[in-house]
Amino acid sequence: MLPDIDFALTTEPKIFLQAMARLGRETCLYNVEEHFDALRQDGFHVVNFRYLKPTPHRELGGQLISRADVPRRIIVKMRAERWQPDPPSREVYCEATRTVIWPLLASYNKARGTRLRLRIEKRAKGFVPTVRTEKLFERFALLANKSSLHPRDWDRFYDLIAEGRQEFPTGELRGKLIASGFAREKAAYLAQIHDHLWRYKYRNRVR
Repeated sequence: MLPDIDFALTTEPKIFLQAMARLGRETCLYNVEEHFDALRQDGFHVVNFRYLKPTPHRELGGQLISRADVPRRIIVKMRAERWQPDPPSREVYCEATRTVIWPLLASYNKARGTRLRLRIEKRAKGFVPTVRTEKLFERFALLANKSSLHPRDWDRFYDLIAEGRQEFPTGELRGKLIASGFAREKAAYLAQIHDHLWRYKYRNRVR
């Protein structure tokens, strides 16, 4: 499964994306498309960067995405008409990100004295859920309204964190949610919430 890639942001997302679009055009290395409040959703902004230099992949490009439900983060997605190999491995996908997106981010940092860095989701290593963790997960996943979580669904999701003694790696949880019928974007969103709440839980535990 390909990793989630994003980075934290301290400025207003739309202003940042507009600046990145300008940088992309100035390099003459990208065809740039801007879509603000896309699909008539306030705060859903997408900027596409189609890379013009030759690569092993056909029509390689990257997307920078801002969503109102994921504040202060920019999501990175890589696209290609055909990958080489197809589908891409994790390593190929990450290298494409470094080729297409990182130079733009580095130029932005240099021009503005910022230190934005890509965050690439870590690979889960041999994670095996305990019986208790698996039971809590199944109770949430099987009963949840997957298109729009109800308050009781959220309660069961929070139980997975509050009652569980084991933290799901983000990629592992996202994969299990997708396998249980959640849309990829919803699964990624829930996995991110799980990660944030576990960090909060751990911080309070060690105080």
